Parts: sequence; C-alpha cells; structure tokens
Amino acid sequence: MSETARINVIRKHSNVVDGRKQVTTEDFYSCWCKVQSLGTNEKYTALQHGIERTIVFKVRNCKKVSEIVLDTREFFAVYKGTEFKIYDASPMFTDNGQVLLKCRVGE
Repeated sequence: MSETARINVIRKHSNVVDGRKQVTTEDFYSCWCKVQSLGTNEKYTALQHGIERTIVFKVRNCKKVSEIVLDTREFFAVYKGTEFKIYDASPMFTDNGQVLLKCRVGE
C-alpha cells in the first residue's frame, strides 16, 4: 500500500471555562503525504499491543510538522473522513526532509 493522498492535521485545545474543561479543535495543517503501512516488525508489535488499524503517513518536514513532532498529543489526522490518533512522529533516518506520522484509528 503506497498511494499519494491529502491529510488534514487538527489541533486540540483544552480550556477551563467556568470550572469545566472544554476541548476545541482547529484546522492546523493540510498537506500531501504518501500513505504507507507499518513494517513487518512494527506490525507484529502493534498486533501484540492490540493496535490493529494503523497507518503511516510520510510527509515533508516543515515548521508545522516540527510542532507535531514536539507534542503529538495535541494533534490528530483526518484521512478519507476517518480520524487517526498520531502516536509517533519521527524524522526519517535516510532523509531528514521527510517525517513519518504513525497513526491508529480512534482515541
């Protein structure tokens, strides 16, 4: 599985209003990516941890993507109408200009 597609990255903000926590979202970044699947070892490890529906988005590195790398908990990706929680964002070893966003379905 390797196709080019567009993803939207959404940022979650938590605010306390009148003593109650409110979560708001905003469109943070929209970009083209290459959709990939996990490697064999990663897939086996994900299955052991009960993470069955995972996907990897290979995106170009920029300032916005660097913010995602610093704190993945604030962000999630939307691909073809499905929300994916970003659990890892790491630059590629072979090409520093690319970042792999590893995601799973749901929260």
